[in-house]
Amino acid sequence: MKNDLKIIKRKYGEKMMHLARKLFPTLLEEEGLLSSIMLKLFEPNRDLYDDIINNNLEVEFKNFIYSQVDVENGKRMITIKTPEELMEEAGYHLYLCKNEEDIQSFRKYYAKGEELCTFMGGRLERCHVFFAVRHDVDSIRREEFKNPKREDLYGTSVISIQFDRDYTHNLSIKNRYNHRVNDPDATFSNNLDNIIEGLTDSFAKYYGLEQKYRHFSFEIPGYVLARDGKYYKYNFELYNTYYCPNNIIIENGEVKKYDKAKYIVFDYFILKLDGEKKIFLADNLINDSFIQSIGDIRDAKIEITNQDNGKKIVIKKCDGREIIMVLDSKNSLISYQNDNVKEIGNKFLCWAYSLKNLSLKRVQIIGDSFLYGNRVLDELDLPSVKRIGNDALYYNENLESIDLPNVQIIGDYMLINNQTLTKFNAPNLKRAGSILLFNRNEIDFNAPKLQFVNRVSKERFQSRLSEIIRENRERGMKL
Repeated sequence: MKNDLKIIKRKYGEKMMHLARKLFPTLLEEEGLLSSIMLKLFEPNRDLYDDIINNNLEVEFKNFIYSQVDVENGKRMITIKTPEELMEEAGYHLYLCKNEEDIQSFRKYYAKGEELCTFMGGRLERCHVFFAVRHDVDSIRREEFKNPKREDLYGTSVISIQFDRDYTHNLSIKNRYNHRVNDPDATFSNNLDNIIEGLTDSFAKYYGLEQKYRHFSFEIPGYVLARDGKYYKYNFELYNTYYCPNNIIIENGEVKKYDKAKYIVFDYFILKLDGEKKIFLADNLINDSFIQSIGDIRDAKIEITNQDNGKKIVIKKCDGREIIMVLDSKNSLISYQNDNVKEIGNKFLCWAYSLKNLSLKRVQIIGDSFLYGNRVLDELDLPSVKRIGNDALYYNENLESIDLPNVQIIGDYMLINNQTLTKFNAPNLKRAGSILLFNRNEIDFNAPKLQFVNRVSKERFQSRLSEIIRENRERGMKL
């Protein structure tokens, strides 16, 4: 028992050791049993205890660990119905995709920014792909679900059921919301019987898709089950690739571990520290101009300083220019300063969800989808920018003021989801797309040279802005 508890404390922390003593006294009687089960199932991390307790999974965790002592005793319902027949009973039409055209025919069901990476092509090379569409799908509207939840009616109204083509037939049930909810690739806990009982055996019987690792049915938010049979805590997920602490990346279930002495994995990027230094994308499906903003760093000096709950990285180029990045304890990028670059391409840090501070003092042109998915940015320094493309800061919720003294043109939908903005200063702005009209706060709006807003006259735009302010004042009086 003592050695087991020492191992658990060293790998998972003291709180997990106490929980193990409480939950598994029987298993602890056999030396080495409990620690070996946990190390087989969970990649070591000291957040496991808190993640179990905070998600009220103590009972599920206990049952899961005990189930591993004899995993062969599980029983399943045997069915004679086809998957199509069972899905009809559950309220779905089930479709098998035989070619790329079949897959693309389902794109129409997905909202902008929520499309599956499956639609990028090539998925049939490694997966058997099915789509299931609810009979009443046309009556289920995206706009009626303001606070998406993974298993709500909209999220499960169109699902993609995908089995790996290798011998494991590893299963992923993909949500209609895609990246707008937690674990969208584990809808119904990746358990077909949660849709309708008997569906797992039906797929095995009629399509030969028996899941080798199905008995690993435990689910915990923020963790992914890899093909090695272990659960890994992850910081970030994009296109079915998971970015985990300790320089671990899991791509389509395969675990890749990067030497900490040679690499730093942050967000969806990898910084190579030795030899031919560079920053590169971990997944070739991603298109992000952040790499181009860094430029050539092969001969640069890289200084890394540990800070409270994170680290500071300074890239010093041969010409004396510096680029500064700050990472938090999870290696997520929270601050980026690059006062050298003059032009930013499309999708710059498009999915940098944790970035809070950004300084690009010399940049003059910014492409489309700038910080598109980021919600938490609260400090932005763009004193020289003259042109900003479409969908900039599309999902941002934190910025309270924005100062763009030299901007002349802004595309559509900048800050369209922001509800906190109170000050917008752009004294040289001449043309803009649909901006700010959906904001619900009073705005100190300064753009004296503005002539057109998405082909609407300045007067009409200002009139509409005044209407919004008046409506909110009246609403506040009523409340």
